[in-house]
Order: sequence, then C-alpha cells, then structure tokens
Amino acid sequence: MAMMVKVNAPTEAELESRIASALARALPHIPRQDLVQQRYFKLQMGHKTEDYDSVASWTLHGKADILIFYRERALAVLEIKRETISLTDADYKQAQSYANQITPRPPLVIVSNGQHTRVYDSNTGLRWTSDNDESVLTLLKNATKVAAADMRWAIEALMGRETDLWTRVVRGRTNDLINEMIDHEGNPRRPFAANLLFPRQITAELLRSLPDDVRFILIEGTPATGKTNVIRELALRTENSDKIAILMLRGNGPGLFQAIANHFAAELEWNLSPQDVRQWLRRLSRGKQGPALVLAVDGVRRETRMAEDLEELATMQLGDNLKIVITTDDAAALTRLPGNRGETALGVRARTLELGPLGLDEFRSAQQLLVERQIGFLDGAQYAEDYRAPWLLRAIHDQFQRDPQSATHSILLDATPGLGIFRAARDSIPVDADTARNYRLVARDWVADDAAQPGASALASSSGFVIRRDRLSQTGAAAAAALADAGLLAPIRLRDGQDVYAPTLPSSFMLELATVVGHELMERSGADPFSAGVWLGRRLDGTFLGDLIGAQAVVQAGVTKGAFSSGIISGLLSITPQEQLIDDAMIALAAEDGRLVYFIIKGGAAFECDDRGIASGEAIDLGAERSRMLEDTTAWMMLGHLAHVPSVADGSEARADASILLEIGTCPFPLMRVNELGLPHLEHDLGAFGRVLCTNEGTVEPTTQAIMHLLAGSWPHKEAWIAEAIAKDSLPLTHRIMLALRGVRRVASPDHAAWAEAELDTVVMPVVNARLAKASDMTSKASSG
Repeated sequence: MAMMVKVNAPTEAELESRIASALARALPHIPRQDLVQQRYFKLQMGHKTEDYDSVASWTLHGKADILIFYRERALAVLEIKRETISLTDADYKQAQSYANQITPRPPLVIVSNGQHTRVYDSNTGLRWTSDNDESVLTLLKNATKVAAADMRWAIEALMGRETDLWTRVVRGRTNDLINEMIDHEGNPRRPFAANLLFPRQITAELLRSLPDDVRFILIEGTPATGKTNVIRELALRTENSDKIAILMLRGNGPGLFQAIANHFAAELEWNLSPQDVRQWLRRLSRGKQGPALVLAVDGVRRETRMAEDLEELATMQLGDNLKIVITTDDAAALTRLPGNRGETALGVRARTLELGPLGLDEFRSAQQLLVERQIGFLDGAQYAEDYRAPWLLRAIHDQFQRDPQSATHSILLDATPGLGIFRAARDSIPVDADTARNYRLVARDWVADDAAQPGASALASSSGFVIRRDRLSQTGAAAAAALADAGLLAPIRLRDGQDVYAPTLPSSFMLELATVVGHELMERSGADPFSAGVWLGRRLDGTFLGDLIGAQAVVQAGVTKGAFSSGIISGLLSITPQEQLIDDAMIALAAEDGRLVYFIIKGGAAFECDDRGIASGEAIDLGAERSRMLEDTTAWMMLGHLAHVPSVADGSEARADASILLEIGTCPFPLMRVNELGLPHLEHDLGAFGRVLCTNEGTVEPTTQAIMHLLAGSWPHKEAWIAEAIAKDSLPLTHRIMLALRGVRRVASPDHAAWAEAELDTVVMPVVNARLAKASDMTSKASSG
C-alpha cells in the first residue's frame, strides 16, 4: 500500500526519551543518527485513509506508533507504551497490522513500555535479535520479496476486538449500502427517500433485545411494510455507539461469509476467504472488549446461499458479542424444517418480531415528518387505516417532492386517501414494460379467482395484496415466476399452510389490478351494465383497498365512454350495506402471535373451535355488548370515492356525483373500515336513527369528504342540493352535511367559508338539532316503555 508522509512535528521530550531508549535496546548496532522517525503519517486502508498522530496518541492514551526509517527505507513500526501499561500480544498484532499496509512492508515490529522491549520479524512473526547492521540490511532486502506474503496476522490484529478499525469498516460499508438505496436523484424504485425515515417502535424493541441472550432476531412482515427501513433506522441510531456496530448485508448476496469477505476486500484490499470470516466471527463473538457486532441481513428467503450460511452460523459455538438481525417476508420458511417436521437450528435460537402497518404513535410521528415537508392532513387522518401503509405515504411524498412548486407550496390531504393515490403511484414508481405486463397477467388471475377464501387468506386479503399460487393459470404462473426471480413478488406461506405471493411493489400492482378490473368491468357492462356493477361490488368486497380500486375502475370506464354508466352505478347502489348482530356464525380472528383463532357465535355466546367448526371449551357470554358485523359496504364505499369526481351519467345532464351522495349519505352507519391499529373512530348511537360519527372526527369518512368537496366549490346548485337532502328526512345524511360544511369552513376560500358558516347556522344546524331532539325523545320513550 502507498504511504503518504507529512512533515515531522517538534519532538515531545518524554516521547523522544522513550523512543531513544526503545531503539537503543532493539537496534543496538545501528547508530542513532542513522534512524529517522516519522510520528505523523497516513495509511491508505483500501478506499479509506487513516490518520495517525503519535504525539496526540501519547498524550491521550499513553501509547504511540512511530515509523522508523533506515537509509530511506521503512525499517520498523515501533509501538511505545508507558511503563504503567503492560505489553500484550495485541500490541504486537496491532503494530504488525500497520506494517502490513506499507509497501515494501517494514521487516521489523518493535513494541516497548520502557521496561521491556520486544522485536519481531514482520514476515514470520517470530522474535528477532540483531548481531550487527548487516542483519538489518538483509532484512530490508528480504522485505521486498515478502511484500505479497500471507496476511493472517493482519486479519487477527486489524479485525480483533482490541482495535477499532473493524468498527469503522463495518459502519462505513453499512453507510455506503444505505446511500446506494437512497433516492438521491429521483429514482423511486430505491427503498429509501432522502431525509425521510418513519421511526418504528420495533427499532426501540430491537435495541432493548440486542443485549439479551438471544443471538438471532427475525423481523417478519409482508413486503413494503418497512423492514429495510428498520435496519436503516437501527444503523443511524447506533452509528456513534460504543456498544453496537451494525454491518448491513443484502439477503440476495453470495452467502454470508463470502459477502463479508467481499466487503473487507473492497475496503482494505485484502484477499480474505470465507473460512477466515468464520474464524473471525467466532473469535470476535467471544471477545471481552469493544462493541458487539450486529449482522443485519435484509430480505432473506429460504433455499438461498444466505439462508444456508445463517443456518450454519446458528450451529457455531458463538459468544454473546455477535448478534444477527434478519428481515424476511416469511419467518417460518427459515425457522421450520420442510414438511413442518420441527425447528431448524436458526428457529431454535431465534426470536421473531412482527412488523405491520404504522401504529397510532408511529403514524403521528410520520405525520409530523410530512408536515415538515409541507404535506399536511385534514383532521381525522389518524383514524384512517389506509394511511398506515408506509409505501402509500412514501408514494404521496415522492409525488409532491417531484412537483417543481413543492419548494414554495404545501398541500393538504383529505382525512382518508382518495383516488389521487393512483396518480401518486403512477408518478412515483414508473416500472418497465415487462414488469407492468407480468403484474397485469397475475392481476388477471387474481380477478378470476372468485372462489371463497379460507380464514387465513381472507384476513391476509383484507390487509394486503395476496395472490393464491394454486389459482394461477399457466400464463399467470410463468409471469409470477419471472416477478419472483426479479424480487417483485415474494413467496409466502400463510399460517394455514396456503402458499401465496405478495407484490413487493404494491403501488405498481395496485395500478395494474385497477386496470384489469376496469377492462373486465367494461366487458361485462357491454352486455348488462347493472349486473356489471353488482359484480364489481361483490368481487372487491373484503379486498385490501377494494373500494378505491373499484372506484378507479369505474372512472377508467367513464373516461373511455365519456360519461359514467348509470347502469353500473345502479348496480352498485343496489348492494345496500347491512349491519347485523353476529349469531350462528363461525369467525376467525388473528391472535397477537399471528395464529388464527376460530369461534362459533350462537345464542349470544362464543365457543372456541377448530377450523372445521368443532367447538371446545366453555361458552363465553357476550352479554349486552353483542358484536355487530357490517356486510356489503364496499359497493357504497366505492361510490363515496367516485362522488369526489365531478361527473355526469350517460343519458343525463344532472351531476352524477351529487345524485350518488343523496343516496349513500343516508346510510345509517359510517361507511368506512374499522381501524384495528390503535384508534377506532368514535360514534354516537342514535337508536333507530342509526349511528353517526362524532363531530370531533372531522371528514374522515369518504362520503362526508365528497360532500365537503361538492359544497366547497362554485357549483350554483349547492343550496338546492342541501334543501333536497334535508327533504329526505335522514338524520345521518343531515349530520354528514353538517360535518362537511364545518370542513368547508377550514379549507375553502374566505367567501365560500363565510357561505358555509351561514348555511350551517341558518339552515342545517336547526334541522340537525330538531332531529337529534326527536331521536333522543324516541330513545327515552323506548327505554321507559
């Protein structure tokens, strides 16, 4: 390696004295004036430059490293320590490692603490003694010949726990990998956005767990839940730690040991073997000094070289100072033997943490970060489950940041996502034609798969996109295989043993799915528009983002025809939402550990059962608070999103969106998904009049949002529409108008806000108050009767 020389600084008296004494002992036959010291120097360690200041090191730590030259040739690396510091083998190894970075390598390594001085041959590692100056000349001659010799001592020293070089190397490689994955120049297919990182509670849990005895921690989650970002956050939170150093690795690499060898070869230009790495990891894990090494391996799948090496690592006798964090889409594939015959070595030793959508506190932190980037939310966004998907927030963020006006403007998002997410997805992740086509082929098979889904599939489909592998056609299976090979589909086995795929670019799959549904809708509507609408509402019921996908499909069909199909809208309206007490039914719930727990509900009691409905155990009395189930809500939720689009229906000059809202606004309960992530929305129970959202929830319901947008603009028939709505004598509809007008006051221009205030005070609130009083009176009479 090349050595760069800096001008010598003035000699410090104590250090000069120690150096002179050590050289007199080590090289008694060489005149002192023939030896030149270099106390300030740089060593080029691969791609990194390390600075050494002997005087500063002596002052701070009581030890120093000096280069000794003889006849303009590097003769020795001298390590000086104070008398109070004992000499150890580590001192020699560290000095030897510095010698290895100089070409030709100095033939001697000298360590001294004033009381003892030891001299080593840097080629053999054996102790060396000098008879005369000719022996020194012979050493210098031989140094050139052994410059490319084996460097096992360098591995032992530079990578040992007694030095901090390895921590700088692993942190440097981790930082380089993270930078490679950051979207610095508008490349949205990279996992990270510059200066945007949503903090996750699982990272804090990891930091608490790493000091424990558990050496292997698996982070499991469906694609795009933010597993890679957790490693990024972990690395950033520990970059200055004296307890932990993170080495981040890709799970699709050449294998664990080879990947680490490759990294150190790139950083230090050493030719390490996988066996060298095995020995180093074993030795490092048992060390007593320095920080613990955490190998953070991202995206590990079964039957890969990385999975095989991690399984081998789990069988090695490791100490407590090596920890392994693994992210995966399917933990069971790594922790269970084929055929579920038992646990793998990794499974025996691993703890699994599950990562899902953003929790309430996590979403609030994400909101604050986005507000700092000029992206705000209307009141009630914290109740919207759809905003809890990190990939969706990233798509919205990326779309806004690409707007040339984003530097000087801000945006205010609705309380729940609308059809704008399709534009954001299209702008944020432009995929190549082959990827789009393969996603579309898989989406066609998804649409064709209308068979009833068992519990695990139904639950998975309600919270993410999943494609059942055994329902794929030959063409779809080939497309899925190509996507899986490219890392764009993740194979997952559900808790009930079903094999499914999940897209790793959910926004791109969502776009293709909406396109496929739109084409199918157009084809069906050609024969019978009403039946096509019914099909749409039924097929997407219970599907993740099914209401938005269905509404987008109707919009695409409307763009093609130039108007919305009144037949499709009528078909959707015909699927009236229902609310029923759960009785005489079997339900499946997901436990905290991911297991499916089945219950039979009958006669006001619940019985735990197996997946065949065979009950066991005692009955659980549900009491007065009986569970209610909402059915057939997706069709009207689609219409709520559709009503955000000013439009006309075919064969009519009236606004279709206004007519739709007069119908779906009468629904006697909120048309929105139940938020199971920490903050259920609050409601007022009006007895026979239904249930309405609390006024503090804002316009979180899509239907109410659509009414707000209808009334916030310059449509000349707003007042007539409100009058027509009041004439329908529906308290839920009037209540929705009240919430919408309150929203208009906050977001509209001053003139429209003043109009909304007057309309509330003089028209809407008197009606709402009168109907609330009537509802309260009827409820009181029913209770007393």
